[in-house]
Amino acid sequence: MVVMDKVLQTGLTLGMSSTSGFHTGKPKPVTRSLDGQNIMPPTYCPSAKDRVSFPAPNGKGKVNASYICIGGWSWGDSATWNYKEEEWPAVQAAWRELYDAGINFIDTAQVYGNGESERLIGKLVKGLPRDSYVIQTKWLGTAMDVKNYVHASDAPYKTLKASLERLELDYVDIYLVHGPTHPQSIKTVAEGLAKCVNEGLTRAVGVANYPNEKVLEMKEELAKYNIPLATNQCEYSILRRWPEVHGEIRTCSDNGMVFQGYSAIANGRLSGKYTVENPPPKTYRFSSYPMEDIQETLAVLEKIAKSRGKAMASVALNYNISKGVLPVVGIRKPEQARQAIEALGWRLSEEEMVELDRVSVEGTKTVLWQQG
Repeated sequence: MVVMDKVLQTGLTLGMSSTSGFHTGKPKPVTRSLDGQNIMPPTYCPSAKDRVSFPAPNGKGKVNASYICIGGWSWGDSATWNYKEEEWPAVQAAWRELYDAGINFIDTAQVYGNGESERLIGKLVKGLPRDSYVIQTKWLGTAMDVKNYVHASDAPYKTLKASLERLELDYVDIYLVHGPTHPQSIKTVAEGLAKCVNEGLTRAVGVANYPNEKVLEMKEELAKYNIPLATNQCEYSILRRWPEVHGEIRTCSDNGMVFQGYSAIANGRLSGKYTVENPPPKTYRFSSYPMEDIQETLAVLEKIAKSRGKAMASVALNYNISKGVLPVVGIRKPEQARQAIEALGWRLSEEEMVELDRVSVEGTKTVLWQQG
């Protein structure tokens, strides 16, 4: 088996992230015409116990998940996150706080920790009522995997079967195509996703890192099997508003899909944890602008956080929610769990959103990965 977590980190180094490889550069501010735009109505104020519905095929029932998703990439992953076994009690404690508060949505993938993330998540949810939590995992199709040529349409199916064994589950709630790296056509991938749905291995399907035209193409191909496309997941935060500026969020909204934004606090850069003197590890590639280049952004975020009596991470997550984005945020400690919980049940004012918009970053896309 290919050590996929190492492959993923190598890809990040070469240009999967919007600030790596060929795309390094100064943060590009968002055009002022978008200051205060694309904000959800004030009545949109989900709590931890409220649920957003992902479309699923007729008869399968909608997938109802919390308005924040917990990213499980760091659990078991040493290549990027330097995970150690002694962290497991803290992860368990964090999950218990989240679950008890009402946050029930966990995101993982076959490549995270070379499958270890899925195994650990299986332990976290073991014994809980199956309808009380939502699990989302992903298939990464690459040119290096022979299944993508020998069994082109079956590759997502075979990968999901292996994921379910690691998770010790009969099905997942949402199954995503991890990125636009698969050598198969979208038509062929849609056939494989349809098989996963029809055989009961997943309740809903979606994509990640897709641009608008590929999102709509996948939607059209899945419709031939009477299966809706449920979601697109791309990087989104104050430091990467690309999907807002270029319409990926709008495409999801207009087509009845949920838009998810991963790296919601920019690999910790928006949490106040890191400084110019104490920058993030080099493996934390998403939104990896030098800390000295984002000082104005952090200063505004910190000012609003102090005035609100909230953690900076909570404010950053609330910003995403206020833009109609379901944030995906990595959590390894109970303190981080509490910051996620505290991001819900209130809303930044329009004036505060404008302040943050003015110091936000557009980001960019990459040919290899972040096309959306």
